[in-house]
Amino acid sequence: MVALIVADSSVFIYGKALEGEVVTVPGVEAELKDIRSRMRLQISGVRIEAPSAEALERARATARETGDDAVLSEVDMELLAKALELSARLATDDYALQNAALHLGLKVEPLAQPRIRKIVKRTQRCIGCGRPFEGEECPVCGTPAKRRKGGYK
Repeated sequence: MVALIVADSSVFIYGKALEGEVVTVPGVEAELKDIRSRMRLQISGVRIEAPSAEALERARATARETGDDAVLSEVDMELLAKALELSARLATDDYALQNAALHLGLKVEPLAQPRIRKIVKRTQRCIGCGRPFEGEECPVCGTPAKRRKGGYK
């Protein structure tokens, strides 16, 4: 059985050869700006497919749950959804994307950076009173939200 791998744009930017059947999403093609990475995509034989609406909603829900939704782009969400839909490995160096994928039980294949060592759930913490909360501002003192730093190691 051939391994399925969903490839982030960094696969084509770095020219990383992957073992298995490679799939990506249409947004990755749009992200590739230089001629070399665009050519790598074109000659690689990669399948370009959009994820299903159901998989995309599950990916978004997981990203909201982990707190990674604030830093993941729409293309990142599509990559996460496609990997989920295909039960495929996700090839990426993006730590927030790795975190969300690992929360979903997916395997991650880092490219040039080490894999994250710790799976985290990001929380918002009030910079005024220090209480954790969800939303745009603290319900206790009204201070705007600030994401807690740290977590990816």
